[in-house]
Amino acid sequence: MTRQFVYAFIAASALAGAGCRQADGPLPPVTSSVSNELGDIGKDLWNVGNDNADGPKDLSDDLSHYAQGSNGGEAAAKQLSQRVTSAIAGKKFKLAQSAPLARTCWEIVAARQLSEKQVDGLKNDLKSQLMSLGATDQQAQSAADQVGPVQQAVTARHRRWYELL
Repeated sequence: MTRQFVYAFIAASALAGAGCRQADGPLPPVTSSVSNELGDIGKDLWNVGNDNADGPKDLSDDLSHYAQGSNGGEAAAKQLSQRVTSAIAGKKFKLAQSAPLARTCWEIVAARQLSEKQVDGLKNDLKSQLMSLGATDQQAQSAADQVGPVQQAVTARHRRWYELL
């Protein structure tokens, strides 16, 4: 009887632990002012791609704005901006092509309650979007590697002990 109890306990514990992953958090809402700012970020990206001298600074300013007040978030967002700039500098693309990348960059710095699964999704999105604009795999991966540090700095909800399983 004792072994059956131990096996039942182990099985129940495994099932309970499997259900304790971190829940997905809400994405920040897109208000009318955010829509305008997404357009600005898209123009910044397009300017970077067209080697406009103001593009990198404008992109850095627009992205780091969303990380203000967080512990190290502004510096992490500026680093993200630099890596994105390195990836797409000199790549000619249409303004409309920058919209998905602008939204992803905004979500990376503006979201405050994302799960690890959502952060991984943003990494993959960023990498594929950069590559679609002409970045190399290495450049795109470098930018994607900065997503975790940005989210770590700006998040308002860290994993709880029961979500560590």
